[in-house]
Amino acid sequence: MKLAGIVSEGSGAHNEDAAGLIERDGEVIAAWVFDGVTGINGANYLDASSDAAWLVLQAEFHVRRLAAQDISLDELLRQLVDCLITAWQGATAKLTFPEGYDTPAACLLLVKRYADGWKALRLGDSFLLARSDVVFNWHGPETDLGGLEALLRREAKRHRAMGLSDFRALLQQFHPQLIASRKARNTAGNHSILVPDQSSLAVPEFMDLGWPQSLLICSDGFYRAVDTYSLLDDPTLITSCNSTGGVAEVLRQIRAVEADDPDCAKHLRFKPADDASAVSLVALPTT
Repeated sequence: MKLAGIVSEGSGAHNEDAAGLIERDGEVIAAWVFDGVTGINGANYLDASSDAAWLVLQAEFHVRRLAAQDISLDELLRQLVDCLITAWQGATAKLTFPEGYDTPAACLLLVKRYADGWKALRLGDSFLLARSDVVFNWHGPETDLGGLEALLRREAKRHRAMGLSDFRALLQQFHPQLIASRKARNTAGNHSILVPDQSSLAVPEFMDLGWPQSLLICSDGFYRAVDTYSLLDDPTLITSCNSTGGVAEVLRQIRAVEADDPDCAKHLRFKPADDASAVSLVALPTT
């Protein structure tokens, strides 16, 4: 496959997302997106713009090396987690965290080419679309995230109607629901997530993709173009992102909608804007 487009853009002062790829002999052999989980600790403790950004920076550094190796995705994840544990221990050796500190976390979606086809690894709720004869959205298993997101959106709308629109105040208001969800992650029936401990290995998702004509991987901030703003549907999203400049154009449209609706009045959501990342790949023509 070849790269059709790649983007990773923050929605505020810093970006807790990341996107990357590895090319070999003119072909993409692996690609990934990270989506750092919004912190709820009230302060940052690590040497980065945020604790989530620290985890994403560390994880991408190691993924870039591991994804180039001839190893299975489960082995890649195992080695990645080991590296993150080591980095975490080094970074926090002299730190004291408050009671109830929420460990930084990130969604990871990675696709990699093998001899028998493309395969994917997912932790979290990033999106994977593949086009063969039709466009298929590889939805993950049912977890607690969908219900929590719906609750947060409804309650945020109610609070904004009362004049309580500050995002950090909203985080504080819904801290009990958020912390309960995060304590349940990486357990059976709940969502998976990448954290610097062995629980990351508990319920990851692995997918066999075969040989698609095109692939789109993206964070939920980018997929808002479909599920929140209704700018596109799955087929038109992947078609748009396959075209030259298409990924950047979709992101431009997303930001335009968000700028026009800063109070989340037209489009129900928890926060006005989100970091957004995407990688679009298309199959090389056969000879």
